[in-house]
Amino acid sequence: MMNITVLGTGIMGGGIAKVLAAQEFNVTAWNRTISHAAHLKKDSVHIEPDIRKAVSQADIIAIVVFDADSVMNVLEQASASAPSDAIWVQMSTIGKQGARKVDEYAKNHGLNVIETMMMGSKDQANSSQLVLMGGGSQTLFDRANPFTKAVSKKLVFCGPHLGDGTAVKLACNLWLGSITVAASQSLKVLEQQHVDPRLFLNVIDGGTTDSPYAHLKGAKILAHDYSAQFEVSALEKDLGLMKDVMQDIGFRNDLLTTVLGLYTESDKNGHTHDDVSAVATTFD
Repeated sequence: MMNITVLGTGIMGGGIAKVLAAQEFNVTAWNRTISHAAHLKKDSVHIEPDIRKAVSQADIIAIVVFDADSVMNVLEQASASAPSDAIWVQMSTIGKQGARKVDEYAKNHGLNVIETMMMGSKDQANSSQLVLMGGGSQTLFDRANPFTKAVSKKLVFCGPHLGDGTAVKLACNLWLGSITVAASQSLKVLEQQHVDPRLFLNVIDGGTTDSPYAHLKGAKILAHDYSAQFEVSALEKDLGLMKDVMQDIGFRNDLLTTVLGLYTESDKNGHTHDDVSAVATTFD
């Protein structure tokens, strides 16, 4: 049975660890604050507070932390303790520059690293319904197939280099951030005219402009339920990484700047760890 270690047990990492254990992989989990991983014991996940021990017997090591600095810190702490043939699956959204740093570190230290960026939220992570965007060696992806198949409904291979999946993930999160703002604005402008905002969702339902996502986030907005599926702070970070890309390639970023500004405002208003649908509060 394959030994899999999950480094980082937040909203996404915790879900990934649980679905792997449910499929009878040998799963070990580590988190910087180890008490945050304790709830996974009931799901047959072994909790290891020492990151070096956590990776020492692993066939697959999934990195599911917050940003590029966290990924590099994990690699620097643990890479020497892992088996030489272990596959490191970098799943954190760290931007193009972060991906380059990881690639350089992997080459200098002889690590087998691929990236599988995630599209989905808490519910998808807890039900093996993530969509993965892959970058790296096809040979390594073939070896990691039991892992990627177990945690996702689809893997889209984006190219042979670390950073190829990242480029697609940032574009997808730009779209996600933008349509969340657009749906929020449509609902709130009706509400402020004392018109039932549910009519917007009724009209688009089943049409060419419909989106299941609009109904999902629309329901949360109408219920004022901002329990986190994908946190404002995480999307704010990802949109900032996309802004860096646009600046690097000379691509106009006026739409992104406006969208990012609304999430930043939501963050400053106390919704840092709430769901991205909390951006609707900026229109109140």
